Amino acid sequence: MSARSSLDFLQVLFRGLRLRCPRCGQGPLFASWNHLSETCPVCGLEFERRLGDTWFFMYMSTAGLSGVLVVAMFLIRPRVVWIGQLLVCLAAIAVIGLSLPYRKGIAVALDYWVEGDDSGGGAPGV
Repeated sequence: MSARSSLDFLQVLFRGLRLRCPRCGQGPLFASWNHLSETCPVCGLEFERRLGDTWFFMYMSTAGLSGVLVVAMFLIRPRVVWIGQLLVCLAAIAVIGLSLPYRKGIAVALDYWVEGDDSGGGAPGV
């Protein structure tokens, strides 16, 4: 781990969480709310070099959030069942839907960290 470059894991992850390019931290990841840009307009990094590289993280984070909602359903017992069902549906839409770009940003950052940088400068973690 002593051979790591100046970009450490937390810095790359924080850039993804801020919806910025994991390499330069300047360019936006998204062209619109949840439409991932192909490349960074500042440094030219291709965000998803192979289609599907971030799917695993997206599926697993969605499953994890769904699991939290299921546990909440068992722990919270509303007096009126349909109100509880409505609240769970609204919570699912809010939590899963509104967190989509942030989870995708983290997925792109993790992909960049794992796969490295094809600009000739070597991998960020090597």
